[in-house]
Amino acid sequence: MNTFVIDPALREALKQRSNLRGSLAVLRDWGLFLLAFSISLFWPHPVSYLLSVLLLSGVQVGLAILMHEAAHRALFANARVNDWVGQYLCALPIFNSMPMYRSYHMAHHRLAGTRADPDFVMVEHYPVRKGSLRRKLLRDLIGITGFKALIGLNVMIAGYWKYQQNGVVERVEYPSPQGLLGHLAIYRRNGGLIAIGWQLAIFGALLSLHHGSLYLLWALAYLIPFPLMMRIRVLADHAVVENPLSTNPIEHARSTRANWLEKLLVAPHNEHYHLEHHLMPSAPFWNLPKLHAALIEQNAIPAANTANGMLDVLRRATR
Repeated sequence: MNTFVIDPALREALKQRSNLRGSLAVLRDWGLFLLAFSISLFWPHPVSYLLSVLLLSGVQVGLAILMHEAAHRALFANARVNDWVGQYLCALPIFNSMPMYRSYHMAHHRLAGTRADPDFVMVEHYPVRKGSLRRKLLRDLIGITGFKALIGLNVMIAGYWKYQQNGVVERVEYPSPQGLLGHLAIYRRNGGLIAIGWQLAIFGALLSLHHGSLYLLWALAYLIPFPLMMRIRVLADHAVVENPLSTNPIEHARSTRANWLEKLLVAPHNEHYHLEHHLMPSAPFWNLPKLHAALIEQNAIPAANTANGMLDVLRRATR
């Protein structure tokens, strides 16, 4: 079994949260949101629309990752601020629920490296034939994956389906029937109306600038490149690794190199250091490069669990 010894002083340093760093991370994503729309507002052209869609998908991936950080209570030093920002400024704008995600994701960490891991179903059959992966990517590119995800998230927020991120549909059974009004009440309690409010606010702000139709860029980003980027992330994190059924994070997760474009669109906020995250889930994302350096110093990462970018990840997924 691969081993890694971390200095206790370094471990304590890596766990330090920062309200400032968390605030800057949130501002980074929402600043990119403004930039993406500004490009198309001031330069209305098909090229600018495409650029805006790609940047907005990067925003959505970034918000999903910050929701993940908040689920680990690592985004802010202040617990209340962490949970509020994680829910209202990160999760709900992309039709998600941070508390529901937290419960699901903690099971992933607790059971990682076993068949009971709820995320294992997403990677257990890799590597696959190239044609199989092409069909999956095609479904992402024509919006089928995104449309199904949007419906599924809303149905899960309404408490009709069990909250899961792995594509498995499981009906929630209650002691007594809830009915439509009951599910609407659950939807409201889980923030669903606020999620809709976010969409109306974005559309309303653009409409006030006489460009309400630009909301379609946000919707298009959510339905096409966002699911595509999230699929690549899943493959990068846990597919075709040294030993997917080892409870040792060094063996069941991957650390991937990422260039500036990949960090912008697929792996913002150091998400490509996923092995490092599993090794120390309490470490905020800005400290993961330090943990990565310590792993490299001890030559602790197996070759199978490093990848030279996202294209390398896709190649490994089809061997």
